[in-house]
Amino acid sequence: MAKIALVSLNTGSGCPPIGLVQYGTWLQREGHEVDIIDANFPIKKGFDYDQIGISAMTVNYGMAKNMGKWLKENTRAKVVIGGVHISTCPESFDPECFDEMVIGEGEKIKDLDDLPLPNWDLVDPRYFKPSFNTTFAERGIEGVMLTSRGCPYRCRFCSTQAFWGNKVRFHSADRVVEMIKDLERRGVTHIQIWDDLFTINKTRLREIAYYYSSPLYEHFNIKFNCQPRADLIDDELCEILKDIGITTCIFGFESGNDRVLRYLKRDTCTTQDNYKAIEICHRHGLKVQGSVMLGSPNETLKEMNDTYEFVKWCAFNGVQRIWSFVATPFPKTEWWANQDVNECSHQNVDNPLLLNPDVSKKDFKKMMNKIRLVENVFKFKKLGGLIRETFK
Repeated sequence: MAKIALVSLNTGSGCPPIGLVQYGTWLQREGHEVDIIDANFPIKKGFDYDQIGISAMTVNYGMAKNMGKWLKENTRAKVVIGGVHISTCPESFDPECFDEMVIGEGEKIKDLDDLPLPNWDLVDPRYFKPSFNTTFAERGIEGVMLTSRGCPYRCRFCSTQAFWGNKVRFHSADRVVEMIKDLERRGVTHIQIWDDLFTINKTRLREIAYYYSSPLYEHFNIKFNCQPRADLIDDELCEILKDIGITTCIFGFESGNDRVLRYLKRDTCTTQDNYKAIEICHRHGLKVQGSVMLGSPNETLKEMNDTYEFVKWCAFNGVQRIWSFVATPFPKTEWWANQDVNECSHQNVDNPLLLNPDVSKKDFKKMMNKIRLVENVFKFKKLGGLIRETFK
């Protein structure tokens, strides 16, 4: 039996590190003693461990290296790096900072139902305190779930397939309901479903809806959100989602320009699909949120302005929230070629790494600022919702 610490460097989401919770639970079942050290709730704690695993994405890989080097110099622990970045970019492994690396899923279990239920006692109990959550704009206790792993699509900007593979694996419907029950016992009232594509399999969704609406579970009073694809939304799917308890659909709209969107999603989605998805969701009483990105290769300023117009349209046509990103290169995507890992960790609106050379950084920043000004409309909507919640 080993004494193991798992380190999460991600901050700002307000949600527990579900990947480390799942992995840590599996390690506990294998007989190891496990702690999770979480950057969201830093505490003074020693590093007397046999192994310390650090999980890092590309944006915080530099921080992971600094931490790993310090740990190697100042503790007796074997330092292991894991997570999305090292799994998709193993050539960036630095033996001065880490002893070993874990590529892909640490559990190595093909049937997801063989995994134990996540042991949420591994994370800080403050995650399960009532608060005003940002996603639902309501007061409650927020939890997270992963009910599947993988995505069959190959969007140009996404490294999901490089990490999970192109075959989607699912938890069974009854296991999904079991996970919901487990979170409900902890007082959770709102659940974010973090699957890359929760809605890919209607048959499984119907099974979940059947179990969820069974008299055995009718005491559930939980709201969910999930991440569908706009081109897959139809009336039947929305009705199934409502039966499960989904109240909010979060889309990767990506662009308001059809050429750019077709490029990003390899001709699997159009801007008309985006507008249609919003209309269908609203017709069924589902709230809509989503994201867009600007600064992808060869995107013109005029095409970016189409995205600005789309965000503006959303703001005044019932969409609950839109947020914007700078297009970012990730390992194992075609955008990654010749990128510097350290520079990627410092990408922002002033440093768009993929920007069309015909667009000045100054004009790009102006466009991003225009969009983020419109995003204030959504913030006011959220504030209004929180105020209403306060005086219920």
